[in-house]
Amino acid sequence: MLSGKELKIKRIMFNIKAKEISEHLGVHKSYVSKMENEKIPIPHHLYIKWIEFLQNQMKKERRNNCLIKLN
Repeated sequence: MLSGKELKIKRIMFNIKAKEISEHLGVHKSYVSKMENEKIPIPHHLYIKWIEFLQNQMKKERRNNCLIKLN
């Protein structure tokens, strides 16, 4: 399981705003901040949704990179 800080690093690497994560998770942006800064634990159900969101972003980025290489 990734820590809150590791999730934050991945979010930043994919240029995802905390607001986008919060909207996907259905929580306030401040709640995402508290989880990323490890002030509160990340509930398992939110962790799963968070990872799925990051995986989808990673797939989109790979597709975009493939399209760029083809052009």
